[in-house]
Amino acid sequence: MSEDRFAALEARIARLEELAAPSAPPKRPADSPSLMGVIHEMRRQAEQENDSGTVAYVGAVRLPDGERFWAREVPLTELLSADWGPVATVLESLGSQPRLALLGALMRKGRCTRADLQEALGGDGEQSTSGQLYHHLRALQSARLIKQRRRGDYEFAPEALSQVLTILAAAVNLATDPPLGLPFDLPDPG
Repeated sequence: MSEDRFAALEARIARLEELAAPSAPPKRPADSPSLMGVIHEMRRQAEQENDSGTVAYVGAVRLPDGERFWAREVPLTELLSADWGPVATVLESLGSQPRLALLGALMRKGRCTRADLQEALGGDGEQSTSGQLYHHLRALQSARLIKQRRRGDYEFAPEALSQVLTILAAAVNLATDPPLGLPFDLPDPG
């Protein structure tokens, strides 16, 4: 084997090993905006328009049923004036450990059977009777978080996935991060 072919083979093996090895998340391209840059732009826009601001959320995930990307913005005035009645139904459905276990199973596996979901509740415990399972499934369906494809076959509602992941991420931060305290000044982007 010639030296050139050997070197090329070594380079290909090195690239394959890089792809197979767990590594840090990919670096953001230099020309893509950072989240701090987006925050500064939102602040600048609110000042220009004499507005109270915007609440935004973004995400990119890879799940068993495919990749999802989202970016949403809601003006603060619109958020504060919205009817929060339906919000209570969604938050109430998320405020239950058994329901969160069901949602987690559906996110990790994609579609699940009744037996899969029964197992996610813990098998034969008090919270995992078939009556309890159906009680939780009805609540999640009422909140439009899951769908029943056919009898005994459930999936996460695709249109609710990004919002639920965002709510869960915020709740994890609330539960585990130290309190934020008073609002802070952003460093000047210059």
